[in-house]
Amino acid sequence: MHFFFREDYPLKVGEAVALSEADLNHAFRVLRLCPGDQVMLADGRGRVFQAKVIKADQREILIQPEVEVPHFESPLKVVICPSLLKGEKMDLVIRQAVELGVHRVAPINTERSIPQRDKTKEEKRLARWRNIVRSSAAQCQRAYLPPVDPVRSLTELLSAAALNRIIVPWEEDQSLSLADLGHQEPFNYAQALFLVIGPEGGFSREEIERLKAGGAVIVNLGPRILRSDTAAAAAVTLVQAAWGDFSRGVG
Repeated sequence: MHFFFREDYPLKVGEAVALSEADLNHAFRVLRLCPGDQVMLADGRGRVFQAKVIKADQREILIQPEVEVPHFESPLKVVICPSLLKGEKMDLVIRQAVELGVHRVAPINTERSIPQRDKTKEEKRLARWRNIVRSSAAQCQRAYLPPVDPVRSLTELLSAAALNRIIVPWEEDQSLSLADLGHQEPFNYAQALFLVIGPEGGFSREEIERLKAGGAVIVNLGPRILRSDTAAAAAVTLVQAAWGDFSRGVG
């Protein structure tokens, strides 16, 4: 069943709402929605409705929520913090992270980030990343639409993550694997989990020391060196399996 967000509108059973401009052309010309078609509609904040198309033309598609349905969001609030990567790699990290259930995307600029932070391009990049989040969340039918924060420095990130759990996969650490950490320790669900992913060149030792001083736990993801996009997906999968909803089923 086709799935849409109307995150800027208070959805109510029986009250028709127009699809957003972002979805209108695709819904009418590609999906060819017609009156009577059944769809799913979410508010992006945790509510999902089974709904019916009551009007469909090239100017407007009206959807009427009929019944609220259960949603499946992880109890683990994962904030994925990927270092900036080139174009499609960064897009892939964000797309997969959303599919795997992260709660927020918080990009960071690090010493070896490629490309380096460019404030003149930041709004355009943020808009693209937010569109990726929206389409990925719709594809996997999430009730919640993860926000994407502006790019932060490492110092800004540590300030934002204060009083929360910070985990940093680092290829040079062999003392503790993320999988073992998940087996050893329970999680305080009053906290968010900031999962900080390094750039292709890895974190510098100075950055690792700063992260440790900020309360981060340094872990490894296993015996092989992973690309940053692979490391991000592997790390989110491991924490969701340990403390999230991957081991709980969907019921």
